[in-house]
Amino acid sequence: MRNSGLFIAVLISLGLFFGYIQPEYNGTVATLKKQLTSEVKALSAVKQYKTKIVSLGAEQAQISASSIKKLSIAVPSSMNTTQLIFKLSSTAEKAGFLLTNFSVSTPSISKKTTNAYRTTTIQVSGFGTYNAFQQFLNSVEHSLQIIDVTSFAIKNSHLDKNRNSNRYSYQMVLQTYWLPK
Repeated sequence: MRNSGLFIAVLISLGLFFGYIQPEYNGTVATLKKQLTSEVKALSAVKQYKTKIVSLGAEQAQISASSIKKLSIAVPSSMNTTQLIFKLSSTAEKAGFLLTNFSVSTPSISKKTTNAYRTTTIQVSGFGTYNAFQQFLNSVEHSLQIIDVTSFAIKNSHLDKNRNSNRYSYQMVLQTYWLPK
């Protein structure tokens, strides 16, 4: 009798284990373990993110105000085409080059990088000697604001009556960049 009671207790224990405990463990408990693992990974990622933010904040604090000002000139937060055309005109005038026509395109969004920057394209026509044109391009190249000359063409000038004056007509396409706020 004593052996049969023990046998029944073992059978009940096995029945409970295979009928309730193991399916519950493999179902609910395993799901909760997976959830816990993913939440621990997410918490770890958040800690790394916070550490990176603190690190970047410390690096940003080390950047001088003059460097930040230069950066805001190189890639401004908005595009003031009137001011840019004025800068180009005064640069050309200093070089002895005459800008005669401007055509500004609508800014476009570039998704080549994670930071979506915008570009503005300006088509410019000009008139002058080749040396004046070189001085103008050199000044544009060394300006703080990033301006790319994407194309240019040189033609004999119809504006100058004297064909031997070494003055030419130029068409250029310039592109500049800015980061919207």
